[in-house]
Amino acid sequence: MNTIVQGMTSILELLFKFSSMIGLPYYGVAIIIFTVIIKVLLYPLTWKQMVSMRRITELQPKMQELQKKYGKNKEKLNQKMMELYTKEKVNPYAGCLPILVQLPILWAFYQTLFRFPYSNDSTIWFLGFDITKAYGFSLDYHLLLPIIAAATTYIMTKVSTATNPSMNAAKDAKPGTPQATAQQTQKFMFVVMPFFMAYIVATLPSGLGIYIITMNVVSMLQTVYINKKLAAEKQKAEAA
Repeated sequence: MNTIVQGMTSILELLFKFSSMIGLPYYGVAIIIFTVIIKVLLYPLTWKQMVSMRRITELQPKMQELQKKYGKNKEKLNQKMMELYTKEKVNPYAGCLPILVQLPILWAFYQTLFRFPYSNDSTIWFLGFDITKAYGFSLDYHLLLPIIAAATTYIMTKVSTATNPSMNAAKDAKPGTPQATAQQTQKFMFVVMPFFMAYIVATLPSGLGIYIITMNVVSMLQTVYINKKLAAEKQKAEAA
């Protein structure tokens, strides 16, 4: 535990020195820089995740045929599904990779903020927030952090849907089809995730709130960029 906390503290100290060099001597700025670095490092996984999601959507007709043919034999259906994924070089679990990688980082970050050695230093304050303190849902200025977290989570989900043609196609799907199920799941995420993220940000050290909000904003930019790039590649391939 101490090794993890010391390692994360050392990283934040290094980034704090960099932020001080550019005239922003706050650990909150160090957290923002840290988050951007993490998202850049995770970009290859995010790319694979979004490519895999599109490929799975494109395979829906073939998957439906397998479901009609082997629907009564679950074991056989799963076998044929895996064979299809292997043949088409699709990883159905690719969408989980960016999240799984971030969980240990969040946990280490959480432990570090609770044991942060500079808790009495003015540098832990950023935009009126003590990054080591959880403010809850008190009706004051600090309520802004969970509200912004909820808003950016909602916008990020909307951006992911609006820029992904596979999600838009699901709007006209027939009830009971995988596309319709995906659409229902998407609606559920619209409602639940913003409130969930608001709760997380309000009950954990505000430094984690800064991390989550920055993660949401950078994720939006990456989503728009990747979807535009994928669309351009598809148009180029069709033209060829």
